[in-house]
Amino acid sequence: MTMTLSSRSLRGFLAGVLPLAWCAFASAAVVVSNHVPQAVIVLPAAGPRPSDPEAREAAAMVEEAAAELGAYVKKATGATLPVIREDALAAHPATATRIFVGPCTASKQAAKLTGLQPEGFVIKVDGSNIHIIGKDRTDAGLAVRGTAHGCYTFLEEFLGVRWLMPGELGEVVPARATLAIDNTEIRDEPLLWLRSFRNSANTHLDRAEAAMKTWGVSIPEWKATFTNAAPAWFKHQRLGRRVKVSYGHAYGGWWDKYQPEHPDIFALQPNGTRDTGNVREKLCVSNPKLWDLVARAKIRELKSDPSLLAASISPNDGTSRSVHCVCKNCRAWDARGAPRVADSDPDSAASGPEENLTDRYFRFYNEVGKRVAQEVPDRYLGCYAYSIYRQPPTDLKHLEPNLLVGYVGFESYLSDRKLAEDRAEWAQWSGLAKQIFFRPNLLWKDRGFPLNYLRKLATDLRAMAASGMRAADFDGVVGNWGSSGLTYYVIPRLLWNVNADLDALIDDYCTAAYGKGAPAMKQYYSHLEQLTDRIAREEKYDVSKARRDMLDDLVVYYSDAELAALRRYTDQALAAIGSSDPKATARVKMVAEAFDYVRHVREVVLAAAAVRAGKMTRPEYDQVLAASNRQFGSMAMSWSVSTPHNYPYILRSLRLK
Repeated sequence: MTMTLSSRSLRGFLAGVLPLAWCAFASAAVVVSNHVPQAVIVLPAAGPRPSDPEAREAAAMVEEAAAELGAYVKKATGATLPVIREDALAAHPATATRIFVGPCTASKQAAKLTGLQPEGFVIKVDGSNIHIIGKDRTDAGLAVRGTAHGCYTFLEEFLGVRWLMPGELGEVVPARATLAIDNTEIRDEPLLWLRSFRNSANTHLDRAEAAMKTWGVSIPEWKATFTNAAPAWFKHQRLGRRVKVSYGHAYGGWWDKYQPEHPDIFALQPNGTRDTGNVREKLCVSNPKLWDLVARAKIRELKSDPSLLAASISPNDGTSRSVHCVCKNCRAWDARGAPRVADSDPDSAASGPEENLTDRYFRFYNEVGKRVAQEVPDRYLGCYAYSIYRQPPTDLKHLEPNLLVGYVGFESYLSDRKLAEDRAEWAQWSGLAKQIFFRPNLLWKDRGFPLNYLRKLATDLRAMAASGMRAADFDGVVGNWGSSGLTYYVIPRLLWNVNADLDALIDDYCTAAYGKGAPAMKQYYSHLEQLTDRIAREEKYDVSKARRDMLDDLVVYYSDAELAALRRYTDQALAAIGSSDPKATARVKMVAEAFDYVRHVREVVLAAAAVRAGKMTRPEYDQVLAASNRQFGSMAMSWSVSTPHNYPYILRSLRLK
């Protein structure tokens, strides 16, 4: 039986994923009364230090979560809750409320974890006892954040805490004098066994640093502010995993290791050599010698780590140094008549349609998969469906059951045509692969432009989960918190519960972030959704690789009139907030700051187009670029838009020497 939770927040966050949550009310556990502590936080009894490092990590995560629980209770109420071990309870008054955190003996008896997956948790309030306990180890022994997820849910549900973005500006901790909680029980777990956001502030730093040098921005100061800001926020959003898998580009270092003895396993190049170099080297995947080398390496990797569910066999990412193998055997594996495809790999030198290599690479995956299954039958091989091997195979009708296929698609919601193609491809892959996961580069693609495609994305995540998706790895959180903050916030909650009420999530975000300005900001996000849908429907902005990063047809949607219309909502929100909430004011201004960024991007993009068309001189363009550079440099330390990461892509879009 499922009963609806009384709280607005948990109705939005947790409803619908599984029939796990129920509650009843009888009496209250008083945690704080008029700023005076009435409770103690109880940790499991101290014991010998575990020899197992995963056990030590699990215990450390429980203690960290308990410390955060106490810290946020103090922030909200001013009361400091004592922290004791369960074996010291006899020294405390029996009438005090006890908050048991983690695998305490009392919680194991009162709050059963039966039926919950690792990372799942139970929050049970029973009279003067509060139990927060989670599944903190997997069957393979991995440490996971079950209890921690329970603590963060407790803080959100009963104290109204929200983590909207990294840092102090992202924290919402409503003040209160008293905290009393009625009897209730919450049981919850994530459907997906991996929910990942990549901290892309640390990605392509060489490009970001080059931009900052141009602007005279302090790189050490920028790094100190941004590069390590996101992980704590990821944790509070209950991102995580209950499996250990590898599926990324797998052959770095193979040239140096294998070329002297096995030069024939490397890709034949158009110049007749097999010289791919040692950067993102390409392989001759039709070579049986390679199948054996890869299989032996992956068998060793899996046997050496019993907790590793999948080892990667995905090809290296793109480069201008080498191309995919052109030998006759590899070409013979390519499907005849397969449609040519656009390379979605942003680091590939190719720009137009190329041969479809899906059949080739998945034949290779199958050969390795068969060999690995003979010795390690209960584990998987992670392999991408990506780039020019992203589309489903044409001739190949069977995939080995130990292949964990990662679909790298849905990279833009600015083309309804492309979205329909990606949906069709996912449907084909999910019918072909026994195990499939979602690995989009979506969050890199907005370039700092305000967009709202959450309704379409929520629809897709639900369909993917229904068709077998059990993992999602998004790349990445670049740092466009003003233009993409709502997107960053909502996606982790959809990954925890794909059936969460999207409107409730948006309402909760706006209420927490903008206070009295929430009605105007909800209208802003609704307007933004209509704009995003119009761009996708009209299909004027070409998202294909053939016009990679050319922003000419996107920036025209952000005219001065459109930016003024968007700014009216933020102005209304600021007027409604007045002087009542400085943090809400700062968050609205962060959204509005992105409008100035967009205007400058538009001006420099259109100026470059005019130069290419012979309608503007280069000196005139240089003046526009200089003005934009001043704006981008002034925003480098802003949380609104990550100009150091967006700028290299903007420059590439200009197509000027």
